[in-house]
Amino acid sequence: MTRQTQTQRVLSAVQRDVPNAAAELYVRYADNRLSEWSEGKPENNIFSESLGVGLRLVENERLGFAYTNTLSTEGVAHLSRQARAACASTAPDADAVLPGPPPISETTPALDLVDASLTADTFSSRSQFLETLQENVLQRDPRFTKILQASYREGTVREVLLSSSGVTAESAATYASFSLGCVAVQGAETQVGYGSQTVCHSQDLNIALVVDKTIRQTLALLDGKQVPSGRYDLILDPWVVAEFLGLFAEALSADQVQKGKSFLGKLSGQVIGSTAITLVDDPRRLRSIGSGVVDAEGQPTARQTLIRQGVLENFLYDSRTARKAKKASSGNAGRRSYKTLPGPEPANFYLLAGTQSPEALIQDVRRGLYVHNVMGFHTVDVIGGDYSLGIMGEFIENGERIHGVRGVTIAGNLLQLLKQIDAAASDLLFTSSFGSPTLRVRDISVGGLG
Repeated sequence: MTRQTQTQRVLSAVQRDVPNAAAELYVRYADNRLSEWSEGKPENNIFSESLGVGLRLVENERLGFAYTNTLSTEGVAHLSRQARAACASTAPDADAVLPGPPPISETTPALDLVDASLTADTFSSRSQFLETLQENVLQRDPRFTKILQASYREGTVREVLLSSSGVTAESAATYASFSLGCVAVQGAETQVGYGSQTVCHSQDLNIALVVDKTIRQTLALLDGKQVPSGRYDLILDPWVVAEFLGLFAEALSADQVQKGKSFLGKLSGQVIGSTAITLVDDPRRLRSIGSGVVDAEGQPTARQTLIRQGVLENFLYDSRTARKAKKASSGNAGRRSYKTLPGPEPANFYLLAGTQSPEALIQDVRRGLYVHNVMGFHTVDVIGGDYSLGIMGEFIENGERIHGVRGVTIAGNLLQLLKQIDAAASDLLFTSSFGSPTLRVRDISVGGLG
């Protein structure tokens, strides 16, 4: 029995249990493999398989949701009861309508989302590099004492979506991920640096890049000093920008906008940043971790520009928020888990690169900070856009990185920050489904000594 046939059997059972409701069944199959090392020794090897089922019901304009991890007859019956009970306890919502099938497309693009080598080769051969990783790092600089943690993980996710409204979708994608934490000691001081990357194909995992980035970051933080309070230019590392993009993804979600919880909600069509900023979401990017020809509601995806040269053009919509806004879905419904309802999410969310090298951006800084780490993203007010964040990095003087910096803060508003970005470098890097080049931000208030 195929996965789609099995899912159809379960959906039919749900419809018999709740004949007057619109039903949508989402089934997620996953297999995962993980190898973890610490201090040059293997710590964990974990192989797992999982199944998850999410059921969305709409009955009399009332939305209900339930989930389980079994497709047994008893489990499906329980799932139907739970979802129907949830319907009974929610308020009517005219926008709670399951989307119908998308228009028939003559061609379906091949996005190359499955790495066949993950099943053709052995996991041990792909994770073998972890065995010599600590030795290689320790040879790079005598100040390194150990690798705190190193892990390689990979797997395959298969999804089936069927609904009583006629949606039928099935997809498969693989992933490979590497993360690293290094420890360096200088005198009485100890610093830990981190790096990671997640890709769709294991061949695209740039292990050397992650190692180099982690080594540079760790050593740069040694002997870190506070700098005097004042105005500085900032050079933002692509890994740091990726974390900022997580905040903008939330602010660009139509759900947050419609709830009045986004600082960008009332600024559509307005200039919100410098001309150096063009922000794109591309669910059809080849061999990319967030890609798919349809979204988590089976609606067609498409590349869209959200911010074009500083002008806010679009938000991220799923079917419900699009219906509320009297728009078409942008194909941005996502599911963080089979345990959650779909909602607007980015796919491959990134800033377009510029033409200058990162070195050229740094050379044009008279007094500034190269930012490796930012602490406190969870404290940012996405409703108003205000932030106060701790940063660690390097002091830049006349285009040269002079010494490590820590114990300083930056504070302001995200809208003002966007307007002060004056250049994007040419080094676009995807850490996962978020991507960015190095950015230069002019004249930022920094709190330090004095």
